[in-house]
Amino acid sequence: MSIFIASTKPITRSKGQSAVASASYRAGCELEDKRYGKTHDYSKRSGVMSADIIFPTSLKEQGANIERSELWNLAEEVETRKNSRVAREWIINLPHELSESERKELAHKFTQSLADKFGVIADCAIHKPTAREIERGADARNFHAHIMLTTRKAELDEDGKITLTSKSDCELSDTQRLAKSMSRAKDEVTEIRELWEHIANEKLAEYDHDLIDSRSYAAQGIEITPQEKMGSVATKLERDKYERELKKAEQAKEKGEVYQIDETPATIRGEVNRLIAQRNSEAWSAQLTDNQKMNDAADAIIINGHDIKQTTPSPQLIGGDQPPKPSTKAAAVDETTKASTPDAPKRKAPSPTDIAAAMALAMNVRKELADDEKQKEIALEQQRQREIAEQNRREQAERERIEQQRADRERAQQQERQAQAERLEHENKQFTADKKQMYGSVLAQASDKDIRGVDKNKPAGTAILAISAANEVMHKLNDYINEPRTTQTQRELAEVERSNLTDFVSDKSKQALSEIKNLYRTDDRKTHTEALQTALNYFVGNHSKTADKTQQQALQSAQRDVTSFSNEINRSRGFGMGM
Repeated sequence: MSIFIASTKPITRSKGQSAVASASYRAGCELEDKRYGKTHDYSKRSGVMSADIIFPTSLKEQGANIERSELWNLAEEVETRKNSRVAREWIINLPHELSESERKELAHKFTQSLADKFGVIADCAIHKPTAREIERGADARNFHAHIMLTTRKAELDEDGKITLTSKSDCELSDTQRLAKSMSRAKDEVTEIRELWEHIANEKLAEYDHDLIDSRSYAAQGIEITPQEKMGSVATKLERDKYERELKKAEQAKEKGEVYQIDETPATIRGEVNRLIAQRNSEAWSAQLTDNQKMNDAADAIIINGHDIKQTTPSPQLIGGDQPPKPSTKAAAVDETTKASTPDAPKRKAPSPTDIAAAMALAMNVRKELADDEKQKEIALEQQRQREIAEQNRREQAERERIEQQRADRERAQQQERQAQAERLEHENKQFTADKKQMYGSVLAQASDKDIRGVDKNKPAGTAILAISAANEVMHKLNDYINEPRTTQTQRELAEVERSNLTDFVSDKSKQALSEIKNLYRTDDRKTHTEALQTALNYFVGNHSKTADKTQQQALQSAQRDVTSFSNEINRSRGFGMGM
């Protein structure tokens, strides 16, 4: 008999999930995840029977086509929020009674219905249990389909290329659905479950197989308690224990010994589910027993023809109400059986002791069920407390890790700042020493240098020699800046010094010209003016390119003043000679 499974869940970034990774795992193939810059390769996994991209009928008729990798990378690309839902998955259980092709036909028919209903593209992967999973306790009949849907509607643009546009209706919140006069999301999920029930039952009815029912056990009137979801951690613990037990049994068999496999659950959730399964089995047995009693009674009336009387007190008698009157047909059958079987033994009515024993048994069963429920609640609460404690521990460890990383970064930054400060201080000291050496060598040469007709002891001569020395220092600074061993900081300091020297030359030129104008003899003024003009022109010709615009204008202004004064001297000398 097939079981009904049709459940849905979103694939979301808030849980660290990726649409590309999910599609790669379900389809059993290799896909490149462009958003995260990695490749997911599940091409070697077994159990994947088929994997197909299914388009809405409207797009299919237009010849739409897209590769799996392009589809799910596009789904990732259009979502910008860090907690976006990038896909939706439906999982359905496929009837094991059908053939492989019939199961695939059913899965594709259901998937096509979803694609058409929401206008999205679907990726349907059909799985079967692998040999390894069956060895670890999986049901060999567990054929199922993973159906991934895009969360946005698919359309074709002007170039015939698939684009994902607005969110599909199944991704809207209840508030948004209410604004569009739509039913709640919960109701739509129920409708889709009923859709799968209808599609599957059509095929099952063709072969006279048992049908499936999308309703809950409670809605069907069956007192079955659903088991708790194990979760990945508990499932792994249970499987690991089972594999260890199998290994011990194999080792014992090799030694010629017998090892009894310990089948007790390894986790509290496993124990809770064991109790639930045991109770459900008892409930099924009781249901089957009641059904059998009713069938036996019917058979006795129809075949044996004797009078059927209740052997256990009916609920109406226990509750104090009068038993229902037999129908006319039942009375006629009763009269007929009395006449035809006059010697039939009469059944003994249940005694008060039997009734009390039955009621006590029922109360004990109810008490056991209540105790089981209480133990289940206690176990779940303990498990929840452990999970909360574990979560708190992980969160605390994560906070400590983040705090440690922050402290490490801050310490590393502080060390880097300190090292940088020490490096800058060292480079500053080194530049100061280098600058002192440059100035020292140039000034030593300047003290021995003579300029014809220039008195080095006079202020005008001193200023001219300073301009000449500044020109030589500028050459050394340029060489220093171009030296590969010079650091960036030292280059910047040398450039600042070079700018200062340019301002120094402009100021010294004006100072020298002022001192020359104070000389008494005309020849001295002319000789010093020519020397100043030569030194200034030499400096401008060699170093004006490294000066800024303001400094260039200042140097040009100084040149014009010196040239103007030189022309003035020449005119005055010519006038004197003429006189």
